[in-house]
Amino acid sequence: MNNGISGLKNIVWAFAIVLSLAALIIGLIVTMVLRYSGEAPDGTMYLEGSGASSGLSGSLSGEDGIDAGQSGGGVMELPSSQDTGLEYLFNLTFLCDSSFSAVNSFGANFGSTASSQVWLPSSGTLAAANASSTAIIYPQDGSEKTPGDAADVYEPSRLVIYLGGDQLSTATAESFTAGYTALIQAVQSASPNTKIICCSIGSVTAAYAGSDGLSSQLVAQANDWIRQVCASTGVYYGDLASILNGDDGYLKAEYAEADGRSISSAGINAVMDYFRMHGI
Repeated sequence: MNNGISGLKNIVWAFAIVLSLAALIIGLIVTMVLRYSGEAPDGTMYLEGSGASSGLSGSLSGEDGIDAGQSGGGVMELPSSQDTGLEYLFNLTFLCDSSFSAVNSFGANFGSTASSQVWLPSSGTLAAANASSTAIIYPQDGSEKTPGDAADVYEPSRLVIYLGGDQLSTATAESFTAGYTALIQAVQSASPNTKIICCSIGSVTAAYAGSDGLSSQLVAQANDWIRQVCASTGVYYGDLASILNGDDGYLKAEYAEADGRSISSAGINAVMDYFRMHGI
């Protein structure tokens, strides 16, 4: 009798050991699968068949505690941030065409002689197709330099680019994007640490009848091209068109100069408010 009970116990124990081993093996297999297609031991999420997530679908933290950017459709858009203050604005460098030249007097609005560094074309025209080779007047000494050469000397921490309307009626998607890309690459090569912000541009007023053939439709197309260039070059995108233009696609009257195309000081102030709350 005792021998029978003892034998039954041995059988039960053996069966329990087999079940435990089976559970251990299954657990090891599950752990190995999750390690490569789920959560790794360090807490980093991985996608199956890929490396670590880039995190570009959300916000990134900059060294100064300001958001470093977030993407939408492959474009790294300027994110909302804490108030960066006037000093941040005065330390921005602008490369722009004459329609944005009112930015040159921004500091005077605050009774200050300090202002952002502004690079304007010596010819008065800065077309996207040949922007990299167009000379600008370098403020430090009044000399003429290409944007790349100016970046090489000045090494701006943040360069805001606002252009695209000049000679737009004769531009093609290929000439516009190739020229704009060449400009960005020239700056990147000359000053690798510069953070570049390329901006969508303001339109024209509904009454605009300039001889350059510029229209709200052409400006909207150019802004799509600018987004594409930002995505392909990995630079920041600042959507100024959403600030300067109305729902009808035209430049808001309160932000327009008398010529129906240039941005007024009120428009510049609105743009600066945007940059102040979208720091990188």
